[in-house]
Amino acid sequence: MRQLFKLSLALAVGVFLLAATPTVKADAFTITSSDFSLTNLGNDGTGTPGMDSLFGAGTRATFATEAFPMGSSTFNALLNPLTFTTGFTGLNSGGSHPFTFSQAITINGQTQMLDLVGRIDIDHLVDTVHILSATPLTFNFNTFSLVIDVLPTSIEGWGAGDSHGNLVARITVNNDCNPVPEPATLTLLGIGLMGGTAAKLRQRRKKNSS
Repeated sequence: MRQLFKLSLALAVGVFLLAATPTVKADAFTITSSDFSLTNLGNDGTGTPGMDSLFGAGTRATFATEAFPMGSSTFNALLNPLTFTTGFTGLNSGGSHPFTFSQAITINGQTQMLDLVGRIDIDHLVDTVHILSATPLTFNFNTFSLVIDVLPTSIEGWGAGDSHGNLVARITVNNDCNPVPEPATLTLLGIGLMGGTAAKLRQRRKKNSS
């Protein structure tokens, strides 16, 4: 009986210590995008080498899931600052030219390839590059999940030179997976455990006295 009482007391103390500990904060996530470089978009082979070209600079940003309400929420995040370099692409390069490319997206050690579809429209006065779509990526973690969905964007280039834009993604955060118990929940658990132990002790005393 004495051993049972000591075990019950130790269990109750452990539960109350957990209850007194601050609630564990939600996980953070870091989104890292890679560089990409696309050259000679629409160049018919007789134009200036390297024209038109699109360069995306890689970025890295960290966010805390606790900044978002429980459940599903969305926000926009920069994936790549873009530089569109235009110049002479050849006498027969006019019109629309589709292209595809990929870049790596890494979140908390998980890396997936983002496959994108684009188009460049070449005219006499202005060249326009479009990033039209991408297959969304889903990243699953222990306590949350993320969906990366690229937003369409376009950049116009007048004459020869550099023009700039941004490749932005809509991030959907689902952070209601495996929620951390609150201190009040742990306290109720401790009270229940102590109540059950006390009932067993009373039953044993009645049995021994009879």
